[in-house]
Amino acid sequence: MTTNIGIHRGRRRHGGIRKTVFPVRPVAPVRPHILPPAATIDTRLVHRTHRADVLPTGITKLDERHYTVSTQWPADHRRFTDAEGNFLPSLVIESIRQAVILVAHDGLGVPLGHQFLVSTAHHRVDPARLLAPDAPARLDLDVSVHGLKHRRGVPSSLEARVVLRVDGEIIGTGGGECSVMTSEVYRRLRRGRTDTAWPAALTAPLPSPVPPHSVGRTHACDVTLAPGDVPGQWLLRADVSNSLMFDHPNDHMPAMVLLDAAQQAAHVVFGARRFRPSSCVVSCSRYVEFDSPCTVRTDLKDEVGGGYVLSVTGHQGGEQVFEVLFRGSGATA
Repeated sequence: MTTNIGIHRGRRRHGGIRKTVFPVRPVAPVRPHILPPAATIDTRLVHRTHRADVLPTGITKLDERHYTVSTQWPADHRRFTDAEGNFLPSLVIESIRQAVILVAHDGLGVPLGHQFLVSTAHHRVDPARLLAPDAPARLDLDVSVHGLKHRRGVPSSLEARVVLRVDGEIIGTGGGECSVMTSEVYRRLRRGRTDTAWPAALTAPLPSPVPPHSVGRTHACDVTLAPGDVPGQWLLRADVSNSLMFDHPNDHMPAMVLLDAAQQAAHVVFGARRFRPSSCVVSCSRYVEFDSPCTVRTDLKDEVGGGYVLSVTGHQGGEQVFEVLFRGSGATA
């Protein structure tokens, strides 16, 4: 029940992804509630193990392709907040991830145990809406399903477009693309790593982290960067004993760990300035393995009008394996 990093097939570029994000049209309810708001969501439906990591509180079906997922943001979750209590961009991506998986299982009928391979995930949110003490505690995610394909009667791929609302007001958009496969197909795809990668990761030596304060963290176990060979580059590291990042065994680096690393690299790049991006796009081109060094690099460019684009890329085995693209304005940097 793992949400995996999938193979990005290059059907869409970053600009194309952003253009597909728009508010979900209102439609008349067909089946009012699958799970009522404030219900206890089965952790398996969002691919989490610990109750404290589950963000959705309910799901409403509007029609076969449109759903609303009630969501609660935790005020004190160490992974998704900074030292001042502000929410990090990763919380928005994780909210979208869990909402889409919940819709796939509970709304579209994807059986538990199937694997989700995410190629892209993205969001655009006013960064001021993530700042304490006025950041929302509860919100609704309107999820619309597009490009749905089936294999043997079960969804095999889809694009999700998401609108984030607080008390009816739209505060952001997002979405992503993923493929779905049975555990048997996934095991064949991974060629034995499903049995060997996790035990090896548990005993492998872990590089020493950079100082936690330098990447906006307070605990060394949450740091996903180790010093690199040259300035401005780091080695990806992940403490697999940290249940905030690994709440169940995995055979590769989860996408959210890659996003953690990108946020921490951005913190270094911006230094004393505030890192408050207005959008984030995560693209994965292949699995990031535990047993091979992965180098993290950054490239910051200014845009016309005072904005910036920060590209954080991961490189393993001589290839780029992921990119996280942040955009923001000088006023919020």
